[in-house]
Amino acid sequence: MRKNIVFMLFIILLISVLFIGGKMFYFLFYAYIFSFLIPLIHTFIIYKNITGSVNIPSKSIYVGDKLVISYTVRNLSKFTIPYIEIENNISKELTGEAIPKIVTTLNSRDYFTYNEELILKRRGYYPLGEIHVIIKDIFGFFTIKKKVTSKTSLLVYPIPTELNSFKITSIEQIGDMIIDNKAFEDKSRISSLREFREGDSVKAIHWKLSAKLDELIIKEFDNSADTNVIVFVDNYYELYKKDLNRRLEDKIVDISISVINYYLEHNIPVTFQAQDGEKTIEINGSKKSDLKPFLEALAKFESNGTFNFETFMKKRMNIIRKGSTVVIITPNLDKSTGAQGLLLKSKNLNPLFIVVTYNESSIGLIDATVEKGLSREAIPIYILDYETNIKAALEA
Repeated sequence: MRKNIVFMLFIILLISVLFIGGKMFYFLFYAYIFSFLIPLIHTFIIYKNITGSVNIPSKSIYVGDKLVISYTVRNLSKFTIPYIEIENNISKELTGEAIPKIVTTLNSRDYFTYNEELILKRRGYYPLGEIHVIIKDIFGFFTIKKKVTSKTSLLVYPIPTELNSFKITSIEQIGDMIIDNKAFEDKSRISSLREFREGDSVKAIHWKLSAKLDELIIKEFDNSADTNVIVFVDNYYELYKKDLNRRLEDKIVDISISVINYYLEHNIPVTFQAQDGEKTIEINGSKKSDLKPFLEALAKFESNGTFNFETFMKKRMNIIRKGSTVVIITPNLDKSTGAQGLLLKSKNLNPLFIVVTYNESSIGLIDATVEKGLSREAIPIYILDYETNIKAALEA
């Protein structure tokens, strides 16, 4: 409404100058234009002299942590800013919830700071150094929007689920395949002795010492030097097209970091491989202190792989050390993917599938024929949906 009135007055004065003339109409016309020119110049000067920054803690941040983000906007000009509106999408990116816009005034050579406390709901890499500042003159005639940037980013790590054991049961119930430190022990090297506990294998009993002490004593062994695990994550982009809110992607990350964390806790060397576009991500570790590079890689993990799983594996199939356990985490168990499992086993490797689906969004493919075929070959398969509890499923 205001803009219509302003425009109508301008038209009336312009017509008066053109068709009537006279000093009075020219004076009114110039004064009218000048009254808009001053606020415009004022707003432009402020636009050139406003800066800002975003500050976040430098410590490691995990999903579920509380985070305080500090925003600062500075007015470096000699003029007061009568109206300034600050908006950002940082909160929405981190929590999925937008915050109200902040409106204030800012004196000359002054600054405005506000803090925002968030609870982080998902892992990821976020470039956070961008906020938008909207400047208006006192009459509201002119509005200028400025993007204020500073080089700040946030890396939110996923939280590993602590697993006491890692058990994979084949679909056909051929038997239980327990994947824990026992599977990788070197029986020639005893690391320690302890009292018998329920569930211990009879084969681990130290019979001579047990007879001498009149109680059952268990031998614990070092891990074999040949122990090796490779975790392949299938992040071929075509498989994730329906994953609009990236829930399946996040579930796969949580499963991956939990499995990796389990092996590192038992000092089992583990390699993680996935795609980043046409490039390959590869992280290696052998002990608990090596976890951080895996956390960083999986915080940045995206479903952006260029190649399907069969193509991705072709270059790697013949260089995997014999006897290695190969964990394949994928949303797609079709004939091509299943064939990779059979090929791995034919090369004296130990393939193991974790298939992750998201039934609510109809994401994920499980070919029943392939599932049965792998089970007949005693290749363990475990299926988790987005809603499945990771700890309960992998320790079941």
